[in-house]
Amino acid sequence: MTVAHLIAVPPVVIAGSDRAEWQYGDPTAVEFSIVIPFHNPGAALRSTVERISDALYAQGILFEVLAVSGGTKDGSERTLDDLSRTQVIARGDIQDRGAALQAGFEAARGAWIGFVDVDADSEVDPYELIECLHRAREEASVLA
Repeated sequence: MTVAHLIAVPPVVIAGSDRAEWQYGDPTAVEFSIVIPFHNPGAALRSTVERISDALYAQGILFEVLAVSGGTKDGSERTLDDLSRTQVIARGDIQDRGAALQAGFEAARGAWIGFVDVDADSEVDPYELIECLHRAREEASVLA
């Protein structure tokens, strides 16, 4: 799957580099990393991260959220400062969506990596993301 394909059809879930080593029950393990590239999303960023986090927590999924600024200028990354399981990546060398995705994928620790588009006109459905994770798990178990 190419980065161009990922950009075109979020939400998407792919295997992370540490999937083979991931063990359920390890309190430091992350099963699911969610990468959220953003560019001036305003209030939509925090509400999206909260809805995704709440849904994943309710499902008992061990997760992390990586919100990656793609050159945002509206200060929206500061709205995430007090959220648990959320890491903000804002560097001067990340100035577009592709670079934000790459930085998020590199920082992801999860056995599975998903990403959503907070900058799109439509609202992110966290349960669609969870459904993508369930499908990826099922496909992996069939192939194993």
